Amino acid sequence: MNSWLSWPVRILSFLLWYTKEFIMANVHVTLDVLRPKGRMKMTPGIIAVPAASRTDSEWTLISSLITLTPGTLTITISRKHRILYVHGMFVEGREELVAEIQEMEDRLLRAMRREPGDLSRPVLAPHVGPEPTDEEGRPL
Repeated sequence: MNSWLSWPVRILSFLLWYTKEFIMANVHVTLDVLRPKGRMKMTPGIIAVPAASRTDSEWTLISSLITLTPGTLTITISRKHRILYVHGMFVEGREELVAEIQEMEDRLLRAMRREPGDLSRPVLAPHVGPEPTDEEGRPL
């Protein structure tokens, strides 16, 4: 099927998938909040998620959808390094949450882009350090 013709179907499919994920996340967070304090299963953590987003609208949508989903919050993004920094309420392992976020991003980008194209992500974590500055502290 021509990708231009399948675009509305991909958008609808994404919206249905996201609605299901949103409801499941609400149930998960609600059940944990209602548990007695000693039995809560919350294991919060902050992770760096390699991203495939490229445009301002893609970055805005994925970070907004992450934040709208109960139990997750986009803290910041690094467009330069193509990394999303996400806080999760239930981080059993880094790989599990990264996979969930990347699945959401892949589905979003396939739905959003008329031609889905390249969904590659950075493979190696970037070395992030202070930006070089001049004597007065201004970035070079």
